[in-house]
Amino acid sequence: MENNLAQVVCSAVRTVGVVKPEFNPQQMGFWLPPQLRVHGTGFWLKKKEAFITCAHVVQNILGTPVEVAGMLVVGGNGFEYRKATVSIVDFVHDLAVLHIEADDEYLATQVAKGLEITERKLNIADKVAYAGFPFGNELLNNRHSPSYSEGVVGSEILEDTFPKMIQISGAIAGGFSGAPVVLKEDPGKVIAVVANSPSKEAGNASIFRGIHWKHLKGLLDLINS
Repeated sequence: MENNLAQVVCSAVRTVGVVKPEFNPQQMGFWLPPQLRVHGTGFWLKKKEAFITCAHVVQNILGTPVEVAGMLVVGGNGFEYRKATVSIVDFVHDLAVLHIEADDEYLATQVAKGLEITERKLNIADKVAYAGFPFGNELLNNRHSPSYSEGVVGSEILEDTFPKMIQISGAIAGGFSGAPVVLKEDPGKVIAVVANSPSKEAGNASIFRGIHWKHLKGLLDLINS
């Protein structure tokens, strides 16, 4: 069960980053091929055929020339990198939908490994799992595999706040932004999207907040309306 759980959530996630030429001072020229810089995590949704990440993962690319920011790409986790563009940005809820430039066969392969959005009520102490790419390039292996972690819903679900958030007790680090959070008992369903890391003011506690699935569903409903 545990191995299947990890496989389900891990297979849906990809790196989100940029590719750009970088100068090699020792050779007095540019590195070839252009260098990949991972900014965060994203994941595929199955039925909606959409790729999701956090708005803050891609915000520095918006309106910036490719020569300066680099080319936005999505890939890794056993798949080649493909050029991506930002289709929709929801800064209020820190969500973004990316368009991946690829043929139908490639996209069908990706979507088949995607997740769905839950619609169930969450409870304190619900066990959850999440996968992503903490520390960006530092932990990438040759396959660019994600890191898998587990936690629990740590406090009252913040449905009365704006935006709605889910507080989770679990280890987190920069680079996990945009990662899907799923229930261990139902790993194919997204309950939240990792939005932040613990602040230094909070003593780097193993607590983070995820964007509530209702905001994700609202964004996708808007796209398909």
